[in-house]
Amino acid sequence: MRKVVRLSILGAGTVGGGVLTLLRENADLLEAQTGKRFEVRHVLVRDLSKPRAVAIPPKLLTTDPQRALCDPKVDVVLELMGGLEPARSLIRDALQAGKHVITANKLVMAVSGDELIRLAQQRGVRLLYEASVAGSLPILNALQGSLAGNRISRVVGIVNSTTNFVLREMERAVDAGEPAETAYDAALRKAQELGYAEADPSSDVEGYDAQYKTAILARLAFLQYVPLESIYREGITHLSGRDLLWAKRLNMGLKLLSISERLPDGRLCARVHPTLIPRDCPLYVVRGAFSGVWLQGNGFQEMSFHGFGAGARGTASAVVGDLIEIARHPRSLRIEDPSLRPGETAPMETLTMRYFVRLVTPDENALRALREPLQLLGAEFQPSETLDNGVEQVVLMPPLNEGEFRARLTALREQTGVAMQVIRLL
Repeated sequence: MRKVVRLSILGAGTVGGGVLTLLRENADLLEAQTGKRFEVRHVLVRDLSKPRAVAIPPKLLTTDPQRALCDPKVDVVLELMGGLEPARSLIRDALQAGKHVITANKLVMAVSGDELIRLAQQRGVRLLYEASVAGSLPILNALQGSLAGNRISRVVGIVNSTTNFVLREMERAVDAGEPAETAYDAALRKAQELGYAEADPSSDVEGYDAQYKTAILARLAFLQYVPLESIYREGITHLSGRDLLWAKRLNMGLKLLSISERLPDGRLCARVHPTLIPRDCPLYVVRGAFSGVWLQGNGFQEMSFHGFGAGARGTASAVVGDLIEIARHPRSLRIEDPSLRPGETAPMETLTMRYFVRLVTPDENALRALREPLQLLGAEFQPSETLDNGVEQVVLMPPLNEGEFRARLTALREQTGVAMQVIRLL
């Protein structure tokens, strides 16, 4: 690769602006690291007149994708637009044109990563996507590099920093004596005010963002293609401040976790759901708008990564790291990517887990009707508590089959009309 690496940047929003800022601030450092200078030739935007947080010379701006993709002087295309389309098509076109591509797009890589990785191999160029998972944490490079000689058994992560911030704020609200019923709404509003959550937060709070990232993590950790639809997904919108209060009473934390693991029968299970974790879990200390990943493998045993997961600079840091990698090693290894291998995945209902169950009944008589069937399953009852809306009972369940336990709870709900909050334990 020549001494000047020329770039086209697709998108000048939060991440695009962050990348431009780092390229300018650290220009001398990047040249020292690679022996090359980085020059931005095109910045693709939707609206030329839109005000931008980062100043961009007008001559670089364009609304024409072909100008940004087909310039023969461009070496690397940085896709920082987000969303499935037109981002996926533009990545495809860039690879077809023989350009290296760096993307921060977890949706594209989760849905179409297999196709795009194969296309990059066919064209002899590189496709890097470290920024698509966990912000600035170098987890994907670690899995493909220094940890690649290990047989990974489990990957557990807080990969969505927005939900981690919301859950922490809910915990603070309950500690301060604020109403548990309003804790979620208040925490989400604060996340939106700080720019951690979008006006429509559903991708974060319903678990979609974490699901996309789980598909990418599982594929690289276990060298198996993981279809998005095979990943169980559950968000945090149903959680109450009371759940955070009980987590603290039980000496636990409550997190939205991404969990991927190889089961004893060889199948891979990948899932996203709220999870109660003990205080000695490495992810317990991951607070606020931070991300964390905890790995288990047969060589290093255990390893954890922890860092800021939100905002322009964290993601931009990962993008620039990929850019340095391409500048140092521009040649693509023409071998099949092992992460594209097919394999069997395990449905959620086949797993065995422990559970936290919280229920509120109108009175003690109604509660007694539920205690006996739960006791038959080996329930450990916490002291009940009288609330304004009834009697609250929290139960910890021993390891049970997910499908059978859920069926029993559904039958109990239908018989008694009592709603039950169920959270899995790590």
